[in-house]
Amino acid sequence: MYDDLMKDVQEKMQPAIDVAEVNKKALETLFSLQSEYVTDFVDSSVAQLKALSEVKDAKDAIELQVQFFKNLEVKMTSVAEKELAALTTAKDEISGIVEKSLSEIKEMPYVSDFNKFITEATEATTTAISEATAAATPVAAEPKAKTEPAAAPAKKAPAKRAPAKRKPAAPKAAAKE
Repeated sequence: MYDDLMKDVQEKMQPAIDVAEVNKKALETLFSLQSEYVTDFVDSSVAQLKALSEVKDAKDAIELQVQFFKNLEVKMTSVAEKELAALTTAKDEISGIVEKSLSEIKEMPYVSDFNKFITEATEATTTAISEATAAATPVAAEPKAKTEPAAAPAKKAPAKRAPAKRKPAAPKAAAKE
C-alpha cells in the first residue's frame, strides 16, 4: 500500500519535477552565456586598454574606441539572441508540460462534475440577474419626487483670541529711610 501511495504521489508530482528540470536547464544555459560574455568583455577591455596605450594620435584612439564598441554591440546582440532562444525553448517545453497536465485533469470525473456545476450556476446567475434587471427597469423609469437640498451646515463661532502679553512692571524704587 505504501509503495502504491508513493508511486501515485510521484506520478502526480512528475509535471512539477519536469518544470523544475526545464528551469534548471534554462538557468544553466543563461549562466553559461553570461559567464562567457563577462570573460570575453574583460579580456577585450584589457586588450583595448593595451591598444589605446600604444596609440599616439587622438584620431586613432577614437577609431579604436568606435571599433571596440561596435564589436561589443555585436557580442551583446549575439548573447541576447542566444539567451532569448534559451528562454523561448524553456517556455515552449513548460507550456507543453502544462497543456498535457491540464488535458489529464479534464479527463478526471470530479473535474467534469465541477464543470457541470459551474455551468449550471452561471446559467442560474445570469437568469436571476436578467429577471432582477427586468423587474427594476420600470421603477427606474418613473420620475423621482423632487427633494429639497440639504441645509448647509451651521457656521462655527470664531475662535477666541489669547490675551495679550503684559509688559513686566517697572521695578519699584526702594523705600527711603
